[in-house]
Amino acid sequence: MGLRRELRKLISRSARRGDKQSAPRLGFDHEAAAELAIPRVRDRTMIAHPALLSLWAQVRHCEVAGLPGAFVECGVWKGGAAGLMALANQAYSTTRRPLHLFDIFDNICEPDPELDGERALNEVKQFAGRDRTTLTGKMESLTGVYDHLGGPGDAELVERFIADELGYGREATLVHKGWFQDTIPVVETGPIAILRLDGDWYASTKICLDHLYERVVPGGFVIVDDYGTYEGCQKAVDELLAGLPQRPFLNVVTADVRYWIKPEAASMAA
Repeated sequence: MGLRRELRKLISRSARRGDKQSAPRLGFDHEAAAELAIPRVRDRTMIAHPALLSLWAQVRHCEVAGLPGAFVECGVWKGGAAGLMALANQAYSTTRRPLHLFDIFDNICEPDPELDGERALNEVKQFAGRDRTTLTGKMESLTGVYDHLGGPGDAELVERFIADELGYGREATLVHKGWFQDTIPVVETGPIAILRLDGDWYASTKICLDHLYERVVPGGFVIVDDYGTYEGCQKAVDELLAGLPQRPFLNVVTADVRYWIKPEAASMAA
């Protein structure tokens, strides 16, 4: 509660003075407010600082503009990015949106050696000891990666962190543990205001887009964490965009992260 009160005070002061008394270090709008919240989630996410600042601004826009829909994240790990969305919602709104979180949490799936690119294969060999000749190209379990990245996530701990420690509430914090192909097709999220994808590979990104993109409301955000990182992720996104009647502009946040705002005429082409 203390953090949320401080956020609201800072937001109010910034609004009165037009943010003229402080120069943001990176130039993001409302950066000072985001900087108060980010330390609460920093050790629970691998996302670069500019991407967190951008995410804060995107949530703020949804709340200030009254954009309808849930917040959805596919690829949660320890809940840092989702936690920041929860804090931003509480800072700018009195209404908790459904926060849908999809992840297996304690593992990732194999990359496809034909689609996901050399960087993916090199990292799998480095972190999991798997040569490309041992990869099947199917969405099967790949163990050992998180051992080098701060350990695996935990669904119950993520729910407790967001719902209880950050005060978002159990009713609004909706954790769906399992592989994307088993959970995403059967969970009814309703309309989506922010769809954040952090699935790494082609197949996992494509599943999310195939099932969830149509639910993103016009004016809603689609954030892809690994577009600039892995060839397969980029390929899945580019395939979707190529099939739209109106191709949106991809905004660059970092070398890895891209996002676009869904246009009015953004349904899949027939």
